[in-house]
Amino acid sequence: NPLAGVHAVGLDGSECLPAQRPLGVSGLEEDAPLTVSASADATRLLVDLRIEAGWHVYARDVGGGDPVRITVVKGSGFEAKGELQMPEGVDGKLTGSVRLVQPLVRQAKGGPLRATLSFTICDPLQCLPPMDVSLRGPIEPLRILLVVGVRDEHAARIEAFLRKRGFAPSVTTYAEVDIKSCDAHDVVLADSKLFRENRGVRKHALEFPKTKSPIVAVGFLGTELIEAQGLAMTSGYI
Repeated sequence: NPLAGVHAVGLDGSECLPAQRPLGVSGLEEDAPLTVSASADATRLLVDLRIEAGWHVYARDVGGGDPVRITVVKGSGFEAKGELQMPEGVDGKLTGSVRLVQPLVRQAKGGPLRATLSFTICDPLQCLPPMDVSLRGPIEPLRILLVVGVRDEHAARIEAFLRKRGFAPSVTTYAEVDIKSCDAHDVVLADSKLFRENRGVRKHALEFPKTKSPIVAVGFLGTELIEAQGLAMTSGYI
């Protein structure tokens, strides 16, 4: 696995999450007692509900209105991957500010994301008719800057691995990488071969740019890179 031994860090202290793209929201009635906003990247659709005081939607079937659900439209450039994630609520009811998370997987044919948010909203005396809200927008592939010691077959395999999974990788080397190229990408993937195969590269890792983009730093060079930045480090294997 080319991502074995990964250390993830944002060198400017920012949270290391993919860049979310806002989605168009349409079909919500003007007098509906809530607002809906949505954004997505290649792996997650986020929907934020802000429900007016005294009203609620349902997280599950409790014998009232229909539970909240998200349906990715057939023919979209994505498919749902797993169940919709949401708070449990109180007695199955969601109130106030609520975030819904739908895991996604990009389809090889590409295309924009098209999804439908469905729910029933109620107060203590009534439930409004079920509502369907359209969520749509182009979700560009996550731009990854792959930084390697040398451009070789190993680097080509990682690039192919990323491209096959819907990412948009570019390749540079530790000797060539600069702050401009790092900041122009959503994520920087700093690769590392085995310890003995990194001769002549370590000095460039120690001088790595302090980019605003989150970095996934791999293996021996990843450890050196992060320690050279004076940052605390966590590690794991995937």
